[in-house]
Amino acid sequence: MSIEDVVRIHAKPSGEEGKKVGMDMNEHHYELWRWGLGHISIRPDSWILDVGCGGGRAVSILGDIVEAGKVYGIDHSPEMVELATVFNREAVERGHVTIIHSSVSELPFPDGMFDIVTAFETCYFWPDIVEDLKEVRRVLKDDGRVLIVNEMYEHASFEERNTPYNEVEGMNIFSARDYRELLEAAGFSSVEIDEVPENNWITIIAIK
Repeated sequence: MSIEDVVRIHAKPSGEEGKKVGMDMNEHHYELWRWGLGHISIRPDSWILDVGCGGGRAVSILGDIVEAGKVYGIDHSPEMVELATVFNREAVERGHVTIIHSSVSELPFPDGMFDIVTAFETCYFWPDIVEDLKEVRRVLKDDGRVLIVNEMYEHASFEERNTPYNEVEGMNIFSARDYRELLEAAGFSSVEIDEVPENNWITIIAIK
């Protein structure tokens, strides 16, 4: 599979191939998600939105944490909405989790609805990241937090691996400095960044 095909199927998983990608993400990103979530404290009554929820395992992890709260997941791929709904079937049926077909660029929620918005392995593909971060900020409560967790970011140690992906239309791999500037441009404050350079992992937290 070419790099262009890899980017295409991960940007918007579709068909049987897309469902397989979603299931693979559920399996292979677990440690990354756990590491990223370890950077924030989450109250059990929090309302959380997971943007680009993919196969739905991150939603499941969040649902277990916020037993008295609520978790929403959105994805712009109908296949991922279906997969995430099935993965979280019991929580969906009792109203603890809701999965919606939507784009980050136009979130179907009122202002100030969420305590936390998470974005795992998805910012690479956002159409207009500053405007999309502004939309994320809109649905956060005052002092709410956005948590971004990625397993690829611009770093000299991974330049040879990452550059071909960064050159494909529709994918952008940002540096730690880029994330800080993008979030500040979108109106966020108190941007904190943690990196694991040997893994090329990055977590970014910012406050509305």
